Amino acid sequence: YCPAGVYEIVGEETGDPKFVINAQNCVHCKTCDIKDPTQNINWVVPEGGGGPNYPNM
Repeated sequence: YCPAGVYEIVGEETGDPKFVINAQNCVHCKTCDIKDPTQNINWVVPEGGGGPNYPNM
């Protein structure tokens, strides 16, 4: 459910699936925190506390 593809499973075609987190893709939309029913993701703002400035979002 991540729109930026931060969380993915790779290696499924080889039979050795691994969970990978691509933190560099994160756009800080907080979908992971909102959509996680078990609330096991601890979402924190990036350094500085203000987050990125995306004027068109």
